[in-house]
Amino acid sequence: MSGLSTLTVCPAGHVIHYPQVLDDQAAQTGNEIVFCSACECGTVYLVVIWAGDRARVMASGDAELARRLEAAPWPETMYVDHHGTFAYRTVGHPLEITTFLKANP
Repeated sequence: MSGLSTLTVCPAGHVIHYPQVLDDQAAQTGNEIVFCSACECGTVYLVVIWAGDRARVMASGDAELARRLEAAPWPETMYVDHHGTFAYRTVGHPLEITTFLKANP
């Protein structure tokens, strides 16, 4: 079972949680992990766990941001543990994230 990692996402100090095992996976595989999550304010955040680094908010918006991520070509994986099910995508090259952000402002 995995613990949870916490990331502060907005100026109000709200946090999101995601499976800590994803931090390890990004470091071990060298692939970036991307997911969307919303804070208490209702804002949707695109979070990237950078391989060999840490999780960072790369974009914010509304539900449309999450829909754009769902339409991205990156493979989706579901992580399941006692906290529930968590969907994320694995990115093969960091420049793909930059291209995604430029094409979907």
